[in-house]
Amino acid sequence: MEERKKLIALVSGGLDSLLSVILAKNMGFDIIPVHIETPFNSSCCRDLSLLERFLKKEGLEMINVKVEREYVEIVRHPKYGYGRALNPCIDCRIFFFKIAKNIMEKEEAAGIITGEVVDQRPKSQNIKAMKIIERESGLEGRVLRPLSGGIMPPTELIKEGLIDPGKLLKIKGKSRKMQIKLARELGLNEIPGSSGGCLLTYVPYARKLEDLFSNDDRYTMEDIYLLKTGRHFRLSKNTKVIVGRNYFENKELEKSTGYTKIIPERCNGPVGLFRGDESFLTLAADIVASYCDGDLGCKIALMISGQGKSFKVETTKKDKTLYKKYIVSLK
Repeated sequence: MEERKKLIALVSGGLDSLLSVILAKNMGFDIIPVHIETPFNSSCCRDLSLLERFLKKEGLEMINVKVEREYVEIVRHPKYGYGRALNPCIDCRIFFFKIAKNIMEKEEAAGIITGEVVDQRPKSQNIKAMKIIERESGLEGRVLRPLSGGIMPPTELIKEGLIDPGKLLKIKGKSRKMQIKLARELGLNEIPGSSGGCLLTYVPYARKLEDLFSNDDRYTMEDIYLLKTGRHFRLSKNTKVIVGRNYFENKELEKSTGYTKIIPERCNGPVGLFRGDESFLTLAADIVASYCDGDLGCKIALMISGQGKSFKVETTKKDKTLYKKYIVSLK
């Protein structure tokens, strides 16, 4: 009996990648799903629980690949530039495809699958960009795009007789009507939302990342992950304050190991993180105090600890708008 061919499926948790897995599986391929986790994945934008339930139902085991500093450096210095925010979509796809290619070679698979739709995303999902991504990743002709393959040039997978081109769809553009219709036809009861899962496309977040790149040459991965949490204030080139916005963010900031903590005593208020020139520590304490409960002018006691120090300071609550000029981004 002839061995069934394998394909590596890049899955994001979105509808398009789920549909592509089903379509490729129906073509007779064994599918190996791969999800790539970056520091810029957003759990608020994309819930992976649906993806995990779907794969379990299909009897598929997902490979999760976590990337950090190497990927951040690609974001920092993209060869093909950015989209509307700080999203280096073409460079990102090349990086992801290279990861998929390594797994493809290890598993002796025939190629990779993606849920890409022609012209759905202006920068990375046009045919010219797709060709660049394939060439730079070493995957020319080895990529199956079931949703749009019918309007793209024939791949090596087609030429080798592994795929019937008549089974490839011809979806194009930003509308999701065809995908939703197909999902219902294929029996998908839960349909993921259309929001992307990449914070790099979100302008307020991109401002914080750009600020970090511009001011902190020695950034740590903790700095990167903290960009998802709190209000960020830039006091000088090397000095920064982060202020929690709610109970959950305060709990997250309390876990920090690389910053000095500023925590209110005897009143409700946010956890603050400080790092940099200590001549700005008084200003940092005033910023944290301005977000504490109480009337303007009331006394606020703060405990400052971490980085080899621990002491109390007292200040008065001032109007938070005084510190607006230091804000990198509220969101």
